[in-house]
Amino acid sequence: MPRRVACVTALALCAAAVAPALAQDRAMSDPAAATIIRGSAWSAENTPIRDAKLRLRNVTTGRIEAATVGDAEGQFTFANVAGGTYVVELVNDTGRVLTVGHPFVILPGETVATFVRLGVAKAPGLASFFANAAAAAIASASSLGVTALAPTAPPVSAKR
Repeated sequence: MPRRVACVTALALCAAAVAPALAQDRAMSDPAAATIIRGSAWSAENTPIRDAKLRLRNVTTGRIEAATVGDAEGQFTFANVAGGTYVVELVNDTGRVLTVGHPFVILPGETVATFVRLGVAKAPGLASFFANAAAAAIASASSLGVTALAPTAPPVSAKR
């Protein structure tokens, strides 16, 4: 009896290991197999972006493969996509990229779920303050004849 259980278990493990490869072969040989990317677009405040404008970019070629507009809940779909590695770009009305989702791989016949999320808005005053402060420091240094900065001591290495 234990021998039969071991054989059945081994067959089940073998079938589980082979099933994904068979599904991939079936999807590649069946041109009607739907390849779909579904996703959500979210704001920095974790709310859906209504009517988000999205593009699907092939990472390998750099080409934009498709474009779509999300619904009122920020949901979007790209259908009948060729297999490959992609990113989803969230763009504004003029086509400027606002953010990019994580890269993912999709095979023919698969469905992939992804999302894009805007980052936290940065305080615009701080960026310009530091840029202006750096420009002022460089201008002051150059007026004193300083043309390059170099360390005055050898670099300190971390010792363990």
